[in-house]
Amino acid sequence: MRSLANNARRACSLLALFFLLLPLFSCMEKKPEGEYTFTDDLGRQVSLSKDDKVAACHASFADCWLLCGGTLAGVTADAVEEHGLEVGDASIIGSAKRVNVEALLSSGATVALLSADLAAHRELEGTLEGVGISCIYFRVDTFEDYARVMGHFTAVSGRADLYAQHVTAVGERIDALREKLLAGNNPAGEERRVLLMRVYSSGIKAKSDDNLAGLILKEYGVTNIADEHPSMLEDLGLEHIVATDPDVIFVLTMGSEETAKSYLSSHIESNPAFADLRAVKSGAYVILPKDLFHYKPNERWDESYAYLAKILYPELFAQTQA
Repeated sequence: MRSLANNARRACSLLALFFLLLPLFSCMEKKPEGEYTFTDDLGRQVSLSKDDKVAACHASFADCWLLCGGTLAGVTADAVEEHGLEVGDASIIGSAKRVNVEALLSSGATVALLSADLAAHRELEGTLEGVGISCIYFRVDTFEDYARVMGHFTAVSGRADLYAQHVTAVGERIDALREKLLAGNNPAGEERRVLLMRVYSSGIKAKSDDNLAGLILKEYGVTNIADEHPSMLEDLGLEHIVATDPDVIFVLTMGSEETAKSYLSSHIESNPAFADLRAVKSGAYVILPKDLFHYKPNERWDESYAYLAKILYPELFAQTQA
C-alpha cells in the first residue's frame, strides 16, 4: 500500500511539473507571426516572418521587399545612390559586391536577402548564420523568377493586393505582347537577325542569352548572331559586325555609361563602314537603358518586353509604349 501511495504521489508531482512547464513548451513551439517557410534558390529550406528585421544585400531585392509592403533594417548603397529607393531609417551596409558585415550586424537585421549568383554573397553564409542572421538566397533572371520571389514576400506580408498590382498585372501585359507578336506572324516577312553587345570602358563583347535582354530576344524567336558565331563572345570588332550585318543592333553598357559610350564612339561608330550597316541605316541601332536592361526591372518588366518589341517590329508595335 505504501508503494502504491508513493507511486501516486510521484505521478501527481510529475503531472504538476508538466503543467508548470507547459507555458514554456508552448512558447518554444509557437511560430513568429506570419512565418512562411520555403526553399530558396540554393535549395535550402528557409523561413521569413513579419517579426524579422530584413537587410537586403542587393538593390533589386530591396525594391521587391518594399514593393510587397515590407520595411528594411539594412540596405546596400546602390539601392539609394543608383536606384533612388526610399529606404526610411535603413542602415547602409556596404555595396552589393562588398557587404560590410559589421554594419549589417549593427543594423539589427535578423535576415539577410542575398544573391545566389554572387560568390561574395555565398561566402557570407557561414559568418552571418554563425551570429544568428538567417541567409536567404535568390536568383532572378526572368520575369517568372521575379514573380516567384514576390510570391514569397507577399505571402509573408499578407498583401495579395500588391502581388496583383506588381506581378499579375505586369504578367498580363507581357502576355498581351507575346500574343500580339504571335498573331502578327513576323510582320517584317523575314527572320530578324540581331546583334546584342556589351560595351565596357575598354572593350566590346557580343552577348547571348546570359542576360535579361538576351533572354527576352530568345523568347521572341529572333536569331542572335552571337549564337551563330560563338567567337564573337570573346572578341568582337567592327569587321565581325560588318560581316554579319544584322537587322538590329542592341547595346548594353557596363560600368560608367559615359565611358562605355566614349569607347563605342572611338572604336566603332567613328569608322565609315559603321554608317553603312543595315541596322544603322534603318534606325535600329539602340543603346538600351540601364534601368530596364542592366538592373532588374521588377514591376517594370513589361516595359522591357515592350521596348525590345517596338524596335524589332515597329510595324506591329508602333503604338506600344516603351
